[in-house]
Amino acid sequence: MIDLNLGGACPRRPLTYALARAMKYPNAPIDVPLGDCDLGVVASNGSMAEGIEVLGDVALRSGRSWLMARFADDITTECRDLVLLRPVDEGILIGTVEPCLLRPGAPMILVSTDRTRAFEMTAAGQLVDRPVPRPAQVSGGTARAWDELIRRMRLLTTASGQFPHQSWEIHLMPLDANAH
Repeated sequence: MIDLNLGGACPRRPLTYALARAMKYPNAPIDVPLGDCDLGVVASNGSMAEGIEVLGDVALRSGRSWLMARFADDITTECRDLVLLRPVDEGILIGTVEPCLLRPGAPMILVSTDRTRAFEMTAAGQLVDRPVPRPAQVSGGTARAWDELIRRMRLLTTASGQFPHQSWEIHLMPLDANAH
């Protein structure tokens, strides 16, 4: 769990905007257009099961990988974890990952929390497997990545706490079992 407190601004939209750009364009301006990208990033409140069910279906149908930042509710700034949903030949790979920045200025990568898998984004915007970095690189790299993401997120938020960049917000409500 990481606190993404931006001084009162909601961290969800800035996180979804900053993460893929840190992977694809580590040294470009913070608001560079993302262009073609094989990774969708969303923020979800509440139950992991509900989020995985919805996003898993989207990932399978689209063939696109999705990264879900999970929050307890729409008020907290603590990100519980990042869940990667990645279509593979056998179905879908679902697992928790952490961002990792091996050195300042390098592209951000994702490393599974069990440290058995790692993923990077190619220049063409495709999410691909890559060798898992050495444990010493990962331990410092995850802290460095979160610091860099928070820095980028703050740059994306106005002084009044607004997020001025194009983004979408979708609210899914559970079906009422008693509704007719």
